[in-house]
Amino acid sequence: MWQFVLIGDMLAMGFLIGLIMWMSMKQSKKAQQDCMNIPLFDEDVSGDKDG
Repeated sequence: MWQFVLIGDMLAMGFLIGLIMWMSMKQSKKAQQDCMNIPLFDEDVSGDKDG
């Protein structure tokens, strides 16, 4: 039973890694830079904050 879980996990991880690689190859360099900078500029949102 554990072999089934291990093989299924490996297949799912391989699929997700392949999907990420395929999507990153289709994006332009500017779109990739914009996506990578999202965590750096997440505090620049205007609006009221609680606290």
